[in-house]
Amino acid sequence: MAEDRNIQRLGLQPKDVISFGGGWCNHHAPEDLRRIYKDIINDKQLFHQSGRYSEIIGNYDCREQLCNWEHKLFGLSNLQPEHILLGQSATQLFHDVLRVLCNPGEPVGYLDPTYANYINAQKCALPGSVMKFVPALDNETWSYLPDKDKSLEIVKEYCEQGMRTMVLPLADNPTSQLPDETFMKALLDILTDNNGFLVFDLPYKTLWFDTRPSYFSWSPADYPNLVVINSNSKWLSSLGRRFGWIEANEHVIQGFEKLSESVILSPDTLHSMATSRYLKEGLADKTLQNYVEDTRQLYKKTAEVFIESLDEHLGWPRLYPQGGLYTACPTPNKQESVAFSETILRNTGVLLIPGKGFGPSMDQGLRLSFGPLCYDHDLIREGMERIGRYIA
Repeated sequence: MAEDRNIQRLGLQPKDVISFGGGWCNHHAPEDLRRIYKDIINDKQLFHQSGRYSEIIGNYDCREQLCNWEHKLFGLSNLQPEHILLGQSATQLFHDVLRVLCNPGEPVGYLDPTYANYINAQKCALPGSVMKFVPALDNETWSYLPDKDKSLEIVKEYCEQGMRTMVLPLADNPTSQLPDETFMKALLDILTDNNGFLVFDLPYKTLWFDTRPSYFSWSPADYPNLVVINSNSKWLSSLGRRFGWIEANEHVIQGFEKLSESVILSPDTLHSMATSRYLKEGLADKTLQNYVEDTRQLYKKTAEVFIESLDEHLGWPRLYPQGGLYTACPTPNKQESVAFSETILRNTGVLLIPGKGFGPSMDQGLRLSFGPLCYDHDLIREGMERIGRYIA
């Protein structure tokens, strides 16, 4: 829906469209990171080095600096380089997670709703495996995990049916919710008891708004049935510089290493070198910590503006973002989400993302993103006003 040709097909000019649809951040990457890339490229020997293969598991110095990052920002004191494997991106690594942790035909669990890209990824990685959705969003009361015990009982039932792996994006996409520690610990215990794995996908790990979840400090060194997917895309505003990493028990990492050998062979050496240098310098002089905090506050403020404006002009039920880039709303009068989103785009020039594809609970819902407008709060207000006038 966001492609220029689709917008033009509806008789609109792309430059006039206000997008609440982008699943991306829009803050600037740190200048120190840009300088480091320039230093590498301008040095003949370093640039030559950046064109070489790294180890299949990834550059050791980069993995060591990622451990330092996790230790200093999140308290993962026991994480070691052998618990980390570098990859091309979180998307590629999620595909590998399914291939490494799950048997062909084995069901995989997700909270409902969940990240829409998981659906096609599972079809590609595990043809014949079904997605097991655990209810999280009550779309009558528009509340998140209103009955945690019931959701956990469903997880147990699914495990009895052969499910051994559950995947959670955090903060959740599309709801930007963060389940509490008690729920997460119970979930990990159930999967551990069934010789399974709990997978955290953490693109928004630095974008929590009020209280940082304690499970962001869980380490696979302490919880061998936990696997964590990380990337530079959101926190370093490096969505197009494709680079991510897995944190897992060292025996699980060996499985990822064997698969990486036949999938990407070697992670990107240039991004590994630049990330390593930036982490080392930024952690030492604390500019990195300051950058993370400033970015977190930027998106927290943007979320506040977004919700205030939504409440003022639309008054729709919504979930208050606890992190990430989104909120989720029901469509008025339970209209089908794709048709409603297209109607809004055609008549207001405001792009919304239909909930269809994020799980059964979102067929009559919408994902609204404030990520691309972190520097453009006036556009948030204008977009909400446009929709409000049209609805009225």
